Amino acid sequence: MFNASDFKTYGLYKAGVLIWKVVPPILILLGTLGNILSIFVLTRKSIRASTTALYLTVLAFSDLVVLYSGLLRQWILFLFGEDVRQVSEGGCKLHMWLVYSSLDFSAWILIAVTLERVISAWLPHNAKTICTKKSAIAFLIGIAVFIFVLNGHILFGMIYETVVKDDGTTKVVKCTEINVQYYNFFNKVWPWIDLCAFCVIPFAVIVVGNALILFKVLKSQRKTKAAVVPAVAGGRARGAGGTQGKQSSMTAMLFTLNVVFLVSTSPVSIYNIGYTYWMTDATPAKIARLDFWWAVVNMFMYTNNSLNFLLYCLSGTKFRREVIKMFSRKQSVGLAAGNVPVSQSNYTRTRFESATRSNSASPNGSPHMNSTRAPCLPPDEQGTMPNTLHPSMALTMTPSLKQASDDDDDDEQNNEDEEATSKV
Repeated sequence: MFNASDFKTYGLYKAGVLIWKVVPPILILLGTLGNILSIFVLTRKSIRASTTALYLTVLAFSDLVVLYSGLLRQWILFLFGEDVRQVSEGGCKLHMWLVYSSLDFSAWILIAVTLERVISAWLPHNAKTICTKKSAIAFLIGIAVFIFVLNGHILFGMIYETVVKDDGTTKVVKCTEINVQYYNFFNKVWPWIDLCAFCVIPFAVIVVGNALILFKVLKSQRKTKAAVVPAVAGGRARGAGGTQGKQSSMTAMLFTLNVVFLVSTSPVSIYNIGYTYWMTDATPAKIARLDFWWAVVNMFMYTNNSLNFLLYCLSGTKFRREVIKMFSRKQSVGLAAGNVPVSQSNYTRTRFESATRSNSASPNGSPHMNSTRAPCLPPDEQGTMPNTLHPSMALTMTPSLKQASDDDDDDEQNNEDEEATSKV
């Protein structure tokens, strides 16, 4: 017969306790700063119009809820010995429900982002009508309702129970299952349901979605390379490359998020399934080993909610550019106040005005052509003369200008010949 506390003397158990005391504050600090910065960047005027930015903003809020409802509770428990679930029966119910729901909600937001990118890649002409702010908000509300209802059984199944001991005294068992049937459901059936909702379904949708996006991007790149005319390859390829670059950047960012999500969340789901079976006739040494691995898989899981900002910066070109702009705002304000040389300022203004005039005259009304970042086509195709105020144009004469100059020289020579003939 083993003593109930024998497992606490093992080194692995003490290592697990040390992990719970040291790692959580680091993840909470990184997650708090990272998710707040993500919210600031994703709500900037230049990027917040995107529905993807809306999804990722909600994901940042959800990750903050996960860190402060789940990880913070575990850190307080191991550091101070206080459990927020022991305060009241209502607190126990709400806290467990909130932890499960926020974790699932974060996972399903990644599903929404992936589906949106699939629609943008495969149905580019219909994407603007399908992927709107209203549809994104409706989808988020639908996900929230589904997740809250799925985990709603916790609000009714967890209770405070008064137990009578053999010596006649009573003891209040806090935050326990309401009956044996719910105990069997919560410990043997629910882990499988939670595995599907938290890991399997999101992973399946994410992998298939990213495969479809990658296939479409590669196919578009091959088609673009084959269609480019050598004479104008420099101009058109640049515009096509910009569009593909944005798509590839978003694909890379999503792929990175999804890989980290899979690696960080699958271990805890597998642990929850096996825990009930592993604890059967477990020795103190085995219990200590299980407690150690419980700490490890939880740190992996909460890492997914803490490091998204770093992942965005490493894999998202546009996001990284917005971060740089946000932190260099003072410098940008100084330049806008008139610290730019006159010739360069004139060049910039003239270039954008010419682009605007050319785009407004476009009969197609293409959203890409209405952008000031439209590809710079040769003069005969763009319909606009190159900007001669640019320093690189100072000693360069374009073919059209050279031809006009040659024509003027020919006219002057003809006039001189005619005058000489008339004098004779």
